[in-house]
Amino acid sequence: MSGAALKYTHPPIASTPPKTVLPQGTALVLEGGGTRGFFSSGVMDAFIEAGIMFPYILGVSAGAANALSYLSGQFGRTRQVVEHYVADPRYVSPRNLILHGSVFNYKFIFNEISEKHIFLDFDAARRCPTRFLAGCVDAETGKLVYFTLDDVTTDERGTDCTPVIASCSVPMISKIVKFRGHKLVDGGVYGGVPIEKSIADGNTFHVVVLTRNAGFVKEPEGHAGLAKILLHRYPKLRDVLARRHEIYAEQVALCEQLERDGKALILRPQKPIWAGRSEQNTAKLLALYDEGTDEGRAAVRKIESRG
Repeated sequence: MSGAALKYTHPPIASTPPKTVLPQGTALVLEGGGTRGFFSSGVMDAFIEAGIMFPYILGVSAGAANALSYLSGQFGRTRQVVEHYVADPRYVSPRNLILHGSVFNYKFIFNEISEKHIFLDFDAARRCPTRFLAGCVDAETGKLVYFTLDDVTTDERGTDCTPVIASCSVPMISKIVKFRGHKLVDGGVYGGVPIEKSIADGNTFHVVVLTRNAGFVKEPEGHAGLAKILLHRYPKLRDVLARRHEIYAEQVALCEQLERDGKALILRPQKPIWAGRSEQNTAKLLALYDEGTDEGRAAVRKIESRG
């Protein structure tokens, strides 16, 4: 562990290297969902606890962000974030939209928390034997683009998580992020469950972590008029937003078909969800995280039994 980590507000959590890397062709696919994504964090902490790592992880939005603590092997790190910082208005609040251009203050989330309060071991994450992809939508083309952990850089100024921040940047409540010639927004805009990419990359078994209950139906975009004004330069992005509910339904249906065919395992909250995308109620989010941990522990046996 870095000596610099000793200055942190909370005692740094040591990284635990995985005992087992699952066979090639096994993928972990992570939906976003804002603070609902702490359910996925609980699932991934169960995987850290069991010592298993996936050779391929694909996430969008909060799914990509929360996967960083799994890659670093820091069990319980994201739970600490919920306990101490999600209720802080610096984390998420309407005032952040005025002060920082986004309801979520990404500088606070990805830099201040990780570099001053709750240590995130990026060195351990980079040593992890996993292909990690964070999905973003290119605002000009309306298509998904992907970035790896190699695109998250560290220098004397700290860690630059721009591609993961871009993956979380919800249109109209976050700024469009410029990165390597792209103008990027939340990867969840294109449905939110990037199962097609996992299949295209040759994976044959997919553990899919959803952040909505079974039977959830996403409603059509309710702010088309506002989108036409705020995103007038990006007609293809507006088109994707208008079809998002349809794409999401198709992606979830595909995941469910794969599960029926024995090619996927879906993990999702079983209890009714009372948390929204920008939920700040600590008790609700801790309960969601703990449910994820329980679901993840139950899933470990099924995943390991595949050999």
